[in-house]
Formats: sequence, C-alpha cells, structure tokens
Amino acid sequence: MSDGKGYLLRGGVLLTQEAARPALVGDLLVTKGRIQALGAVPPEAVPAGVQVLSAHGCAVLPGLVQGHVHLCQTLCRGAADDLPLLAWLRERLFPYEAALSEEDITLAAQLGTAELLLSGTTAILDMGTVHHQDALCAAVAATGLRATVGKAMMDLAAAVPPRLRETTAQSLADSDALCQRWHGKENGRIRYAYAPRFALSCTERLLSEVAERVNARGATPPLGRDPGPRIHTHAAEQLEEIELVRTRFAA
Repeated sequence: MSDGKGYLLRGGVLLTQEAARPALVGDLLVTKGRIQALGAVPPEAVPAGVQVLSAHGCAVLPGLVQGHVHLCQTLCRGAADDLPLLAWLRERLFPYEAALSEEDITLAAQLGTAELLLSGTTAILDMGTVHHQDALCAAVAATGLRATVGKAMMDLAAAVPPRLRETTAQSLADSDALCQRWHGKENGRIRYAYAPRFALSCTERLLSEVAERVNARGATPPLGRDPGPRIHTHAAEQLEEIELVRTRFAA
C-alpha cells in the first residue's frame, strides 16, 4: 500500500474486534508493519513519508483469512462442477494437476493470490499439487500474503494417475526439503504444512510419519515461539468418501 514508510487511513469506520469499542469513526496509523494509533491522529503525530489516504465512507477491518484453498487449481475453476467429489478428482482434477507445468503453477498462483488480495484476504492456508511446489511458494511469497503452504502428498499408487504418484520415501523427502526451504521465510510470513491429500490417496505409513514429524517439531513451544509446521489434509468431504474410508480402516 505504501513505499514501506507506512500509511494513514483517515476517517474510516474502524472495526477493531475489541469488545470495549468494536467500531469507531477515526484514523488508522500503520508504520513498520504495525498499528501505531487508532482514533484521531493529529497531523503532528504522522511521521514524515507516511502515505495518507482517505477512508471516508469505507469500513476498515482486519484482513480476511482463507482457511483452505488450492491456488494451483485456479485455472481449472468451473470444470465439471456437476460431478461428485471422487469422480471429479478422477476425471477432471487429477488429470489437470498432472498436466501442470512450473509456469502453469506460477500463473495459477499469481491469479489466485491477486483475487484473494482484491477481496481483502491477507492470510491463507494452501495445498499445492505434487510437483512444482517451489514455484508456488515463490509466487505466494512475492505477494505479501501471510501463507501456510505445502505440497500435496499422495503415495497410494492405485488412487492417482502416474504423473502424480510418489513413493512414500520420495513424498516425505520432498516435503522435508520444502519445509526446510520455506518454513519461517519472509520473516515468518511463510509457513509450511505437510499435506497428505486425504486418507484414500495415502498409505498408513505416510500418514503416521507425517504425524511424527509434526509432533516432534511442534511440541508446545513457549509463547510467541514458532510452533513448527502443521498438517493440512481433507476429511469427510462427501458421503461416498466417508464410506470408503470406513471400509478401508474398518471404522
């Protein structure tokens, strides 16, 4: 929004999320990436170089959070929306992801993040596909979004097309390397989540080893410390999937 020296929004309706004063008309001063003042900010309190913008008639609120998104799928939007989940994955989504090049992934992420930012979204949890995760991470990092990202992990060969198949060892090794490269980057703005796609595309060994990795690194850190990588997966999306999971795991 500015050249890095900060900005001042004048005269907006500030939605503070505070119980004592949930909304007020006033100014919002941000410098060094942090809110410095709410309410009436006199001209003499505005540091030199701060960009001043009018927010009259506008609501000013914290950025929205997108709790689950697939940026890599942006270019597949609207394809076969009439199909149920598993048929959609098998007939449309998996073949689409298998065909994506590194350039495709970058373009999909750039378009998806632009749409998110225009909607007021400033933080996302994203699951990529099996390949080209570095390209997706780089595209997201360049936008300024806060993002938790991770490559999709799929090692159950019968469930996915050849281009998306991984061995268990390969999936874990690639994810470990990505976590090492990206978790905590951009001053903590980019974080990593191991992303076993869902139970029907992953072996029990993969699921258990992902859990072991995350538990080992995320054991109750002190307040304010990085809790380590997370797990991002799908569960109970559709009745047919639920029944197949119950059958497989005899639940």
